[in-house]
Amino acid sequence: MRSQTEDIIQEVSDPQMAILESVAAVNLFLAGTGSGKTFLGGTLSEDFITDFPEVRGAIFANTFDQLNTSTLFRVREYWNSNGITEWSKENPSGTYVSGKEPPIQWENCKRNFDRFNSIISFCNGGLIFTGSLDNYMSHSGKEFGWCILDETKDTKEEAVKEVILTRLRQPGMFVVDGKISHTGLPNQQWNPLYCLTSPARVDWLNDMFELDKYIDEISSKIYSDKTFFEKEFNNKKVVISSTYHNVHNVGINYINNILANNSEERGKALVYANPFAVTGGEFYSSFNRLTHVAKLIYNPKIPIHISFDQNSVPYNTATIWQVEGLNGIWNIGCIDEICLVNPRNSTEEVCEEFMMRYPNHKAGVFYYGDASGHNRTTMNKDFKHHYAIIEDKLRLYLMNNSDRTMNSNPSVPKRRDFMNLIFENKLPIRTLINESCKNTIADFMYLKQALDGGKDKSIVTDKESGEKYQKYGHCSDSADYLYVDLFSKFYNG
Repeated sequence: MRSQTEDIIQEVSDPQMAILESVAAVNLFLAGTGSGKTFLGGTLSEDFITDFPEVRGAIFANTFDQLNTSTLFRVREYWNSNGITEWSKENPSGTYVSGKEPPIQWENCKRNFDRFNSIISFCNGGLIFTGSLDNYMSHSGKEFGWCILDETKDTKEEAVKEVILTRLRQPGMFVVDGKISHTGLPNQQWNPLYCLTSPARVDWLNDMFELDKYIDEISSKIYSDKTFFEKEFNNKKVVISSTYHNVHNVGINYINNILANNSEERGKALVYANPFAVTGGEFYSSFNRLTHVAKLIYNPKIPIHISFDQNSVPYNTATIWQVEGLNGIWNIGCIDEICLVNPRNSTEEVCEEFMMRYPNHKAGVFYYGDASGHNRTTMNKDFKHHYAIIEDKLRLYLMNNSDRTMNSNPSVPKRRDFMNLIFENKLPIRTLINESCKNTIADFMYLKQALDGGKDKSIVTDKESGEKYQKYGHCSDSADYLYVDLFSKFYNG
């Protein structure tokens, strides 16, 4: 398919090659700026069009401007370097056309489209759909066999999971004994998705590729110019690498300029591709996934501190803590979390879950929580409010001074500053969150700050039930209440 134009050679990095050789169904290439993500997209698309022209492909970006001025510009630049140029009357040796009907002499091309907008046709019959994902439902009627997504960090979760993945179904490529083939059994059909993106704290993307499971391994690999993170599991492939692996193409001055003109934290994201680095606007800006998360073990010999947040959607929450003082330093750990969803999401059931998990605890329990929990509720006719329910359910654990709830909730901006001081070790308080407390960790990592300095508790809608709720903020609210009361002598409220 190539013309006679002389090829321009660009050295392929080891991380890029790991993706090029992948036979996983879903692939993530998360790399520092200048790591050749779009070059990789150009290589992948050329390989598919050359080897499997009968299989339609797709290249999408988040906006038309990004698609036109960045994604497709760079992809075509790569094609052109390999002699794959756009056909025109002035360039009759060109091998593709974009946005228009292919020349009549290209006998293998598909022509059953009313319009050829956002379609790239190749002389060998290959075809690529292009488009933006700002209106992702417009792609729901298409069917293709492979797809490349550019800068997936800016893409909506539902666009990828509910539209793109469901359209990846055209047959024609198979993986047989670890090799890509034109023929195979139905269960060997291969429809790969490639997510090529620069790093950011994106909750759904981190969750989709289970990055939290490998945080220590990721951190041990990405800060070296000799190693990168590579993992394959459940038909998924993840590669995370720094810009240093592409230094032969961008130059060392490019990297040095980025590091010199950004904060250390931003440098970790921009150059080293740390997917957990602070991106800006986080409410708990000083929380560090590496520093503040560990494996914790319940100690039956010391009291439990349990803090409640009585929202029912997405779950009714209680975070469970233990505290020990040593040499003037308070060590506090969130050893567990209870986040019960509908239909088992009442205050009674949260207490029952606690009792089931800690049936033999004898060292006492202190409880904290949202001041509004004292308001009269119609949840249960036998009790005046949530904390009356808690007092009744947990009565065998409680002491005379177990109630640590407040009459009014502390200022949100002030408790934000207080918690960040703690995470920065500027107070004699050291915090750890058990690695099993996924919702609490997500709150501290992903909750954004609102314009007024409060918590940005953006409303989302459950697609199945239609219920509207705040995705983040519940576990961290319960933590705030506990910290402000327990360490009141340090709190300037």
